[in-house]
Amino acid sequence: MSFLTGTTKMVNTSPIPGDADGHKITKEAAVTLLHDHDFFLKCEPHYVSHRLLPPQDSDANVDAATAKRAYQLPPGVDPLGSPAVKLYEVVDHVPNPVWSSSVVSKEEFVDLKDGLWVRIRSPLAVVMETKWTIRERKGSEGDEGEAEGEKGGWELVEDVDISCSKLLMAIVKAQVDNNWKGIHSKIVGRLVEDAKKGGTEE
Repeated sequence: MSFLTGTTKMVNTSPIPGDADGHKITKEAAVTLLHDHDFFLKCEPHYVSHRLLPPQDSDANVDAATAKRAYQLPPGVDPLGSPAVKLYEVVDHVPNPVWSSSVVSKEEFVDLKDGLWVRIRSPLAVVMETKWTIRERKGSEGDEGEAEGEKGGWELVEDVDISCSKLLMAIVKAQVDNNWKGIHSKIVGRLVEDAKKGGTEE
């Protein structure tokens, strides 16, 4: 890694209610929603379009172990399903002083037992690896900042590892910081909406 390249980690967490109007919101439903890549990609506020790409090597996606080696997946990222890794070309409209208005990124998606892992490769050697996890929320009476109805249930955890030029780090971090609440809100909102339409009653 060049001495001009910096790395940083960010973690963002949002509560998922345990029910919506008396209908349970299950962990399975939340994980399944994260596995809906089309929906997930469109949660990005600057999203324009995306398309599925062919695998970089058809032999690399035959099983999880081979895919982990071929795509250099980090420890703890254990693919489910087939293909183990899905590749997308994603176009975003990103207003900032560095990139042009249209940014084309290559993104690797890996479905996990408890969520989703995504590696984004953007122009100017910006790489973001994000693990999205659904886990039980340890709410309790008197938790500061906890609104009515948020106790218990689940939570959406976004672990982001950023690697890019130190000159760009502040801009990239600001984009993550500005966007995460909107992305989380769309995911949680969809879970609530789906539960109301046909969830399991308490």
